[in-house]
Amino acid sequence: MPLLFLLFVAIATGGLSAYAGRDEIRHSGEAMWRTEAFLAYALFVGLVLLPTVIYFYVFHGDWFLFYWIDTGRAPWVWGFAAVLLVLGAAFGGFRIAVALCRASRDVAARRITIVAAIMGIAVWPLGWQRLSVVGSHRQFTRDYGLLGFFSSPAFYSGVAMLLVACGAFAWIVYRIDRQTRDTV
Repeated sequence: MPLLFLLFVAIATGGLSAYAGRDEIRHSGEAMWRTEAFLAYALFVGLVLLPTVIYFYVFHGDWFLFYWIDTGRAPWVWGFAAVLLVLGAAFGGFRIAVALCRASRDVAARRITIVAAIMGIAVWPLGWQRLSVVGSHRQFTRDYGLLGFFSSPAFYSGVAMLLVACGAFAWIVYRIDRQTRDTV
């Protein structure tokens, strides 16, 4: 899963989590980070989304960054930047949806989630020229020793992590929606 895809996924999941907890958010005077919806989403980010980012950066770093950056140079800087970007996107998406839900603009919150999800999916066909091969930055720029995406470990680990992330997120949204409706 490339970084750009994960950024849009983070925005979409943040928005959908806030939307699922809209009843609690709308009727609570608490700060955003003290709501149950935020705490549940923060657990998802910490236990599923961040490990996915770290895995793909560590094991497929150049591919993860679309071969725009050679991760061999100052690798900790790019890894730290990737983690911060995903955290910012996740909590930014949640914050935007919270503001919309508090203003009773639930439809706008859903639309932001849908648009972010569509943009995340669009990363794949639009970036396929770079994503279709897996290797290092040096291999990509010199066109040697690259693996096809579907025969690479990035594909198999991506499928496994996507299934885990989808299942975990579906459970989180279900629990947020059910819990917040029961308490309000």
